[in-house]
Amino acid sequence: MVTRIGHKSSETVLEYLCRRFSYHNETEWLDRIASGRVKVNGLQPSGGQPLRAGDELAYTTEPWDEPEVKKDYRIVYEDEVLLVISKPAPLPVHAIGVYFQNTLMHILRAERPEAENYELVHRIDSETSGLLLIAKDKKVMPYLTHQWASGQVKKTYQAIVFGKFQPSPRRVEKPIGTLKGGAIRMRAGIDPVKGKPSISDFVCLETKGNFSLVEAKPLTGRTHQIRVHLESEGHSIVGDKLYSGNDETFLRFVAEGWSGWLAQKVLLPRMALHATRLEFTHPVKSNRMVLEDPLPADLNSFWNGLK
Repeated sequence: MVTRIGHKSSETVLEYLCRRFSYHNETEWLDRIASGRVKVNGLQPSGGQPLRAGDELAYTTEPWDEPEVKKDYRIVYEDEVLLVISKPAPLPVHAIGVYFQNTLMHILRAERPEAENYELVHRIDSETSGLLLIAKDKKVMPYLTHQWASGQVKKTYQAIVFGKFQPSPRRVEKPIGTLKGGAIRMRAGIDPVKGKPSISDFVCLETKGNFSLVEAKPLTGRTHQIRVHLESEGHSIVGDKLYSGNDETFLRFVAEGWSGWLAQKVLLPRMALHATRLEFTHPVKSNRMVLEDPLPADLNSFWNGLK
């Protein structure tokens, strides 16, 4: 992990680490500093060393085994230029964080040598299952990416959320931006000032007790858009550790992994979000493609078990 101090800071190395990465306490960070695993501008600092704008802070993590993933992807459609996969969860689509080999693209390339030339047309989160479009021929990528950028692609998701969702269709128009200054760098949120326009349509398909099965159609393509909009409406997705109302859930997941505490908090070890329908124009044949993927067995089982 490498981070650059981008502004004038009055914090010491220890203060910054404890604030920014609060899943380790002060004693644990002091041990890591003393062991030489923390560097500032390439040199070993003391915990009390002040940080300055432009300093580069690096932390060497301990060796790890990549977390287990589900690898049982299913081919929904394939021709000479396209591959559409039903991706299981959890499974990252490409190398990210601690995942290098346990990713969909690495698995494909191990099975198909020609997959070295495949390109992801879009992405879905590791813990989101469902339809994913891959270009087998790079020549069709400009046409496909234009469709995504111009709003010609229609995507439909299903989510199991906490709470009773309103019965009438709802459009959420709330600007989304990256939240600054929080403990989690990747977290997005509603930002009326600097956020980008974001629109999602929601329909409640069914309610059981204090849970709802919701259909979601993102009309814009912001990062984590469905998750952020649902959280902002008071309906976090079951299993979503990042957008569960506060930072503690995700920070404890990073520090401790899946636990009984998390099971009580979010109920499922994966997010109950599934990309169930994808509609786009074929880049060669020019016909309109409509592909569907039903809710997977694990989410079906959870929903059917609710009363």
